[in-house]
Formats: sequence, C-alpha cells, structure tokens
Amino acid sequence: MIRRHTRQASEEEETLFRTALKDAKPLKKRRVRTSVAPKPVKVVRPPSRIPAPEFNEVPAPKIGGHDDARLRRGRGEPEARLDLHGMTQDAAYRASVRFLMGARAEGQRLVLVITGKGGILRGQLPLWLGQGDLKPLVGGVAEAHARHGGAGAYYVTLRRKR
Repeated sequence: MIRRHTRQASEEEETLFRTALKDAKPLKKRRVRTSVAPKPVKVVRPPSRIPAPEFNEVPAPKIGGHDDARLRRGRGEPEARLDLHGMTQDAAYRASVRFLMGARAEGQRLVLVITGKGGILRGQLPLWLGQGDLKPLVGGVAEAHARHGGAGAYYVTLRRKR
C-alpha cells in the first residue's frame, strides 16, 4: 500500500477556501436515463427466385460409361471450377448459368462446381442442371472425386457445340 502524506491547511488557506465557496450553489441532480434495450428487428428476406421446375423435379442425367469410371478413379481433370460457397440460392443459380454457358462457349467439356457438403445448394444443383436454361448444355453430372472435393462438389460434363 502507498501512504499518502497530506498536510493540514493553514488558517489563511481555510478562510480563503470558505470565502470562495460562500457563493457556490450545489449542482442540480440529474436523473440518469435508463434506456430499454431496443427490440431486435426481424429481417424479412424475400423468397429466393429459383426457377420453377418444368413439370417435375428431374435431376440432370448421370455421367455414364467410360467417363464415369475414369472420374471415379480421379483420372479426369476439370478444365474450369466454380465455387458457390456463401452464395444465396438465387445468386448461385445465376452464377451457375453464367459459368456453364461461358465454359461451353470456350469449348470446355468437364467442369467442377463446388457446392460444399451441407446446405441447400448441394441438393439443388443437380435439379437446376436438369431444367431450364441449363438442360441443353449439360451432358451429365457426377459427384466429384475426393481429390476435387468429394461429396461437396460435382463434375459436370458439357455437351459439344453443334
């Protein structure tokens, strides 16, 4: 503990102090405002604008034959990749359409679309690829080899341009 050395005020200092305080008035007591925490605001998000399936939810065809066996062994190398992590369904759908149309325009045949292992996108991607704008582009879909993301990614084969 630290000791503080205080000295006694002299008589002259005491009288000077009292005359200075003679005209002083105490401050008014201010009431402390207690604020109530605001109620949390509910964020209302519009429903995502995923295109409605044509008649029924039919996923894109699976990759078959020689290509499927080659991909399951991890021998195929994707020519392009698209990562959909962190996107909303609407944004992921639009990104998929842009990506696959661009890849086909460049003559690419095998692309990798990464969705992540959980969530909605993993289940929705095969459905998107089997309908609407993407149906004429897609030759087949298969789950990626562990080297390329395994259950969290898909190989997509694109049809040749005619």
